[in-house]
Amino acid sequence: MILQQLSEYYDRRIEGGDTDLPEEGMSEQAIDAAVDLERFQPGCVPPVLLLGDRSGKKPKPLRMTVPAAIKRTSGVAANFLWDKSAYVLGVKRAGKTPDAGVVAAGKEFDAFRQLHIEALAGTEDRALLKLLEFLEDWTPERAVAAVEAGEIPIEAVDGNLIFRFGRGTVRDLHRFRAARAAWAARREAVAGAAGRCLVSGIVAPIAKLHPSIKGVRGAQSSGASLVSFNLDAFTSFGKEQGANAPISERVAFAYGAVLNKLLAPDGAHRVQIGDATTVFWTDAPNPADDTASRVLANAVSPAYGLMDQDAGAEADEAGEDGTAKKPKIDLKMSDEEAKRVRTALSALARGRTMGEAISADLDPDTRLWVLGLAPNAARLALRFWYEDRLGDAVDHVRQHWHDLRLDPGIDPGRPVSVYALLKALAPQGKLDNLPPKLGGDIMRAVLSGRPYPANMAALALMRIRADGEISALRVAMLKAWLLRRSGKEPLEREGDLVSLDPAETNTGYRLGRLFAVLENLQRAALPGLNATIRDRFYGAASATPGSIFPVLMRGSTHHAAKLRKDRGGLAHWYDTTIAEVIDGLPSNLPRHLGVEDQGRFAIGYFHQRQAMMTRAPAEVKAAEAGEPAVIGDDA
Repeated sequence: MILQQLSEYYDRRIEGGDTDLPEEGMSEQAIDAAVDLERFQPGCVPPVLLLGDRSGKKPKPLRMTVPAAIKRTSGVAANFLWDKSAYVLGVKRAGKTPDAGVVAAGKEFDAFRQLHIEALAGTEDRALLKLLEFLEDWTPERAVAAVEAGEIPIEAVDGNLIFRFGRGTVRDLHRFRAARAAWAARREAVAGAAGRCLVSGIVAPIAKLHPSIKGVRGAQSSGASLVSFNLDAFTSFGKEQGANAPISERVAFAYGAVLNKLLAPDGAHRVQIGDATTVFWTDAPNPADDTASRVLANAVSPAYGLMDQDAGAEADEAGEDGTAKKPKIDLKMSDEEAKRVRTALSALARGRTMGEAISADLDPDTRLWVLGLAPNAARLALRFWYEDRLGDAVDHVRQHWHDLRLDPGIDPGRPVSVYALLKALAPQGKLDNLPPKLGGDIMRAVLSGRPYPANMAALALMRIRADGEISALRVAMLKAWLLRRSGKEPLEREGDLVSLDPAETNTGYRLGRLFAVLENLQRAALPGLNATIRDRFYGAASATPGSIFPVLMRGSTHHAAKLRKDRGGLAHWYDTTIAEVIDGLPSNLPRHLGVEDQGRFAIGYFHQRQAMMTRAPAEVKAAEAGEPAVIGDDA
């Protein structure tokens, strides 16, 4: 199903006039330099011209479409009319350090030369004959000497090189008509045996090896396999490699080309969610497809600077709210494009449809596909796969924003990203410390409207106990998790657990409220405390209230007595509030609270504190505001 949808998407993009996708048999590569064959003379060093932007500290190679790269599983294999310097010139670096020097690469150069002697046999094209002349004359030893003498730029070594030919108008050799014909003939000559493609159902040459997929964070930079068979244990009935799951070369090329394009770091369709590099696409026409994918990607993980409440780009430093200060991922949006995305997100949050917010080409029945990939050695692991109507997906994302709502704290009109949620759950704020599947599981819940994963709540509670930070994001996750477990329809649960509910009788919720009042009473009676009962007792009080709250209540009588000496009115407020909260509790407190009630404990604690910050007497507000850790502004 995944390969079929990717293959069909490639066809739609090509039919829609997408000129950025390579044609069959071609691939986009980063090219560092070009060998000028026009000025080459036997016995001499050909001019090697550096390509791309060399103005910055890190050079940017020129990206261009060249004959499709061969998949090197092991050993030596050459590409047609372009390759690394080891193949094109026979020279490579001796080590990884800048001062390692260069050495000859005889095996690679011999493979490159033999490939072209075979593929170009009988050609009468002047440019291709010049290439054969160069390959017959050149030696790797001369390449090493030329690099050491400065005749060939050291920057070209280990980079990708092409050939150029012509006077006046110099052209890339692989674009010549004769070169394209030779490449087509070569592909036909090495095509695999014919079989019935499992994706298209057509009898066609079967791909022996599938394309390498690049752009998945953490995977090999040279690319990793989505489909591969390289061990005897993976074979059956004597079939080897791609024959175990026959996919035509045409389909394999199409899904590889379009997936690599979707995964491009500066593309509109890609976003990072936990360890999963995630791509979005639709069946809408090209411009609307790009915009819809970018908006939906930012709806679940907003780009740096798009929304004031939250920024989802990876960062070196970030606050508890997930707001990135030093983004590592640059989505390369223009100011105008960022403004359009921001406007669309705000419109969606207010209940507008995608067609109203973005484009008339996006009706609710537009199909949406979401694919999450993660590294797994030399292969790629499928984190999640989601397919739905675009209208349903947007409704589910909007419902996710509403399920997280806290008042005050988190406003659905200013979306919180999945990235921010994960960061609030991660020890030391590092996403690498989270379970690998968590990001994908939360993402699936956001897009499908299904219950959130159980370990989301468990991790939120664990982080609260570990660092004592009962932040709005963590409380919002617990609240959303509970709402979806309740079985209520979205409209029925709309106002549940948004703010303080004095009528709520749940024991966990009431105990959380009581704990917040007792803590505030302690701070009012003993100003300047470095640690409160939250620092010492929160974890135990939320898990085993039966044994902890009697101790806390005895302590509170001393705190209240201290207040009565000179602030009797304030002491009366605490007595009244404590009595109101206790009135809804059972006479015998439970010995243990389960995960759900521990979540309600945290929510009740948060709600009560927010209420004391806004609706309590001034001295209560002062005691609450005097706490070093600020709670409630971290969304």
